[in-house]
Amino acid sequence: MADPIDPISEPTVLDAAWRFKWLVLFLALAVAGLGWFYAQASRDWTAEVTLAVQDPRSTNLFGDFTPETSERYVESQAAILSSRVVAKRAARLLAEQDPPIVVDPDDILENLEVRAGEAGDLITVTYTAGGPDGELVAIAVANAVAEAYREVGGATAEFAFSAALASLDESIGEVEAEIASLQARIEGLLSSDPLRQELKAQLDAAKAELAELEGPRPGTDADGVDLAAARIAELGLRIETLTEALEANPDAFELVDLQTRQGEARERLADLRTRRDQLAVDAEVAGSGVAFIDHAEIAKPSSVGLFVGLGFLLGALLGVVIAATVGQRARRFDERQEPEPILRTRFIADIPDFATERIRTLLPVLDAPHTAAAESFRFVAAAIALKQRGPGLRDTEPAFRSVAAVSAGVFEGKSVVVANTAIAAAKSGARVLVVDADFGHQELTRILLGDDTPPMGLTDVERGVIGLGDAFVQVAATESERVSLLARGLTDVDPHDFFSSPRTVEILQEAVEQFDLVLLDTPPLLRVAYSSTIVGVADRALVVIRHGSEIATAQELRHQLDLVDTPLLGYVYNAAPLRTEMALELGSLSARSGGRATPAST
Repeated sequence: MADPIDPISEPTVLDAAWRFKWLVLFLALAVAGLGWFYAQASRDWTAEVTLAVQDPRSTNLFGDFTPETSERYVESQAAILSSRVVAKRAARLLAEQDPPIVVDPDDILENLEVRAGEAGDLITVTYTAGGPDGELVAIAVANAVAEAYREVGGATAEFAFSAALASLDESIGEVEAEIASLQARIEGLLSSDPLRQELKAQLDAAKAELAELEGPRPGTDADGVDLAAARIAELGLRIETLTEALEANPDAFELVDLQTRQGEARERLADLRTRRDQLAVDAEVAGSGVAFIDHAEIAKPSSVGLFVGLGFLLGALLGVVIAATVGQRARRFDERQEPEPILRTRFIADIPDFATERIRTLLPVLDAPHTAAAESFRFVAAAIALKQRGPGLRDTEPAFRSVAAVSAGVFEGKSVVVANTAIAAAKSGARVLVVDADFGHQELTRILLGDDTPPMGLTDVERGVIGLGDAFVQVAATESERVSLLARGLTDVDPHDFFSSPRTVEILQEAVEQFDLVLLDTPPLLRVAYSSTIVGVADRALVVIRHGSEIATAQELRHQLDLVDTPLLGYVYNAAPLRTEMALELGSLSARSGGRATPAST
């Protein structure tokens, strides 16, 4: 049958980030530091110039010029500012400074940014430069580009006005020549007829006299005025007569046409001269197209804070990704109840980490009996006794006698749990035997006997060197109570073959019959193959899970125990954080034992 799904929720990203918060923080600070170093090593400086542009043709005082729309003109000028012509002129201006600054036009175009304002006639020019002199170069280049644009614009406007004046001068010359030609033809017609010349002379004289009489005549009396009026009337009649006589001439029509054309030419000439005078004035008042320049005085450094902030965020993101990946691969137990759904067995007790109580002994039940750790071992012993006979049934036959302590790997604290649980059970009056079946480490023997020479033991019994009763070593639990230890023995054996031997099973069963409780300290179940054989011999299995161990390892342990098919008694959560309620309960321990409940001294 398939295993039920373990009801341990998958860790969320936030859970993983919090669990590995120091890793996330370290990576965030490390990458932020790299961002700071990068910003310092590649620091750039940016200078900004603002220009207010105006079409120079819009300053025309006399013409009817209609300028482009403001947006279109500003866009065209922004394109000119970004042109190679302006860049080359700016490079020359920089080279002429004292001290000179050498910048290639291509570099200017590469690091130059020109932005046309969304409204109005403003253009923003920014230049970015790096290196040790980046600040000064950025300011100088930005200002040089603005001045180069003004010079280019002024030269362009001056050239346009000069071309227009030259064109007008040429037109004026052509009209003047036309007028002279017409005048020559008129004079030719008049000189070819003596009578016509005489009539023309009389007509001119009459007109001159009339003009004199019509002018102001101060001091004239009434008679003089009357005489002048009569003479004016006479001259008017004479002029009319002479004009009719001239028009009656056969060449009159040609002459009138020439005179009309000459008059029209003179009007055109006057218009051209007027336009030239106006254009000359416009050329004097016309500007370069730049109404105002706000020069760059300072340059702003690239934002170090931006690089640091981005580095911190990138490092934190990297840390979260790593934390989530590691957390997914190596989830660990953080709470005492978490192994229960994985192992599918009941929680018995949590053993506090000895360091939290400053316990320096491996046998707190003997050496630090008033600590929370010692009480937890007593709780384990009591739970086993309760499962053996049930509450209040001390005289009944126990349901089981042998318990194999099991762990997935080394450093789980299994041997310490076995030793302290055995002493706690012995103190309660039970006959207890512990079997050091971990032949590879024999940690249980060292905990109980210290550095004494290992005694003869199980292997010697199996080979017939000594009897079973002679192999037991007594370890004092109290003044009257003892814990029996069955060590490995001095005879060398192959552990795999040894524990598979029927004789070994028989010896263990014989030992179980002599005690109320037999605790077997087994090798790590996932590391040593013969550990499964030992667990299979026992009536029950007690699992030891260390705080912070991997969940995947516990799942594998559960699968291996399913193969052994030994019923599980429960699990002990070892090296757990000291809970607050455990510390508060120390007072009851003191009252019960008649002493002061304090942790073991350092």
